[in-house]
Amino acid sequence: MFIFPWYALNDEIKITSNKQKDEQLELLRTDHMRYLKVPFAINVMSGGQYKKKQNISFGGIIDGKKFTTKQESEGSNEDGNMVFPEKWGIKIHQHDYYELMYVLEGAVEQQIESSTYVYRKGEGCFINRNTKHREISGKDFFVVYLCLSKEYIREMAETSRNTTGSIYRFLMSSMGQKTFYKKDYLYISPKGGDKGINQIYELFERMTRELIEKSPGYMHMFCGLVERLFGVFQNQELYKISYVALNSSVEEQLFEKVKLLIEENPGKYTRQSLAKELNYSGDYLNRVVKKFTGLTITRYCQRVLLKQAKFLLEEKGMSVSAVMEQMEFRNASHFYEIFKGEFGVLPGECRKGNHQNV
Repeated sequence: MFIFPWYALNDEIKITSNKQKDEQLELLRTDHMRYLKVPFAINVMSGGQYKKKQNISFGGIIDGKKFTTKQESEGSNEDGNMVFPEKWGIKIHQHDYYELMYVLEGAVEQQIESSTYVYRKGEGCFINRNTKHREISGKDFFVVYLCLSKEYIREMAETSRNTTGSIYRFLMSSMGQKTFYKKDYLYISPKGGDKGINQIYELFERMTRELIEKSPGYMHMFCGLVERLFGVFQNQELYKISYVALNSSVEEQLFEKVKLLIEENPGKYTRQSLAKELNYSGDYLNRVVKKFTGLTITRYCQRVLLKQAKFLLEEKGMSVSAVMEQMEFRNASHFYEIFKGEFGVLPGECRKGNHQNV
């Protein structure tokens, strides 16, 4: 049985006691900006078949005290879909933190800026701090929210041994002072079957137990589980991650698609294969990539491949020959030449335990 808490300590929420039952509290949100004053939080929302009649329920812990809050829906569609009235306080809002919404059961309709989307079991979105959104309705739903502060993300990037992949790029790309205008998010969808969904379910349950039990070292355990969660989402056999830019030009959105394909599949794409995949001419794609990187597609693909080779040497301690085999470099002298041209040192100098500052 799932045991999620509403673990949003010191969030900008008004809590008032219910005199009838001490464990029942009323939860109200009154502003358009939500704040998180702890490194991370886990929230949960459920309704429909998971609660009697047409009720929506939040559950959790604040200041060590368990509580739940419930609201009755004023009406529903014929198919049982619950519509959330505005008086519940579920208004269009944004955060000073990052929020991953993931649907474990049922379906939830969400507004993101001016568009609406329906997320079903196994689907989710990772929203940045500038993107406004709100839940509109749900049907037999069980949804979990993982909230991560910008300070937590920054520390993770500085201390983790492996912060590669589309989720880390998305998080870090919006950390700068000049990115306050960016409105974007990641759409996460499963690739068939329940294997990936079950893994995510188990990780969320383990994370929740760590927060509830608070055994020695639970903070470190929780942080490690967050990284494992990202690892499952970034496993291309289990999930697909799509980047969505809401206020960017057509060319910017196209470049993000090209960038995602190349960086998620180092060495697998050429100008011709990208043209076929995205249904654009190779010349046009080349112009777009050069506009945003200053490099041709061929050169950009090579740079991504070399960065991956450098990572395997530095962080994984792999031998040069093993890296060449994995990255499918056939000519050793050519690999040495382009590697030194890119980083100023030979591949062997990058191996773990050797030269590190390149």
